[in-house]
Amino acid sequence: MVEPVGFDRTQAARLAAGADYVLDEMRVVRTLDEALADCDLVVMTTGREVPGALLPEAAAMRLSSAAGEAALVFGDEVRGLSNAELSRAHAVTTVPTDRKSSLNLAQAVMVYGYEVMKARGTGRPLPKAIPTPLAPDRLLALARARSRELLLGAGFLNPQQPDLVLDELLALCRRAQPSHREMELILAALTHLQRAQRGKP
Repeated sequence: MVEPVGFDRTQAARLAAGADYVLDEMRVVRTLDEALADCDLVVMTTGREVPGALLPEAAAMRLSSAAGEAALVFGDEVRGLSNAELSRAHAVTTVPTDRKSSLNLAQAVMVYGYEVMKARGTGRPLPKAIPTPLAPDRLLALARARSRELLLGAGFLNPQQPDLVLDELLALCRRAQPSHREMELILAALTHLQRAQRGKP
C-alpha cells in the first residue's frame, strides 16, 4: 500500500471477514518507487483505452510466469494511475467493460486475483460431482410405446405415419439425457394421462 489515506486497521479487520492474514502481511510504503524497488516485472491496471493493453487473463499469465518478483499495481478509485506512473509499467492491463470505463477497486482486485489464482493453479479444487444415473434405453422405449398410444388416441399423430413425429419427440428426449428418476416421472405422467383418456379415475 502506497501512503493509504485514512487507513483504519480496526475497521479493515471488521471488513476482512476472516482474512486478517492479508492485513497482517500488508506492507505500507511512502512511495511507488519503494513499493516496486525489488520487482523484475510490473503490470499496471487502467480503466482507459491503452493500445496493447492485456486482458486480465493474459496479465495473470505473464505475472505468474515471472522469473523474479512481480507487481500488479492498482490506482485509487478516483484518479487511477497517472500517465507518468503507467509509463513505468512493463505491461498495462484493463478489464473490458460495456459502458463504464472503470470498476470499483475491490471488484477489479477480485477479477485479477481470480485470474492469477487460475494461472498459478492454486485454487481449491471443486468437489467432484456425483454422477446422476441416466435412464436406460428400456425406459425410453417404454415411454415411446406409451406416448404412441396416447398421442394416437388424442389425434396428435398421423395414423398413417405415426412414427415420423414420434421419433422426433424421442430424439429430443434422448438429447436431454434424462436421469432414471426423471424418466420414471415421465412414465408415471403418461400412465395417468392414458387412464384419464380411457375414462378411468
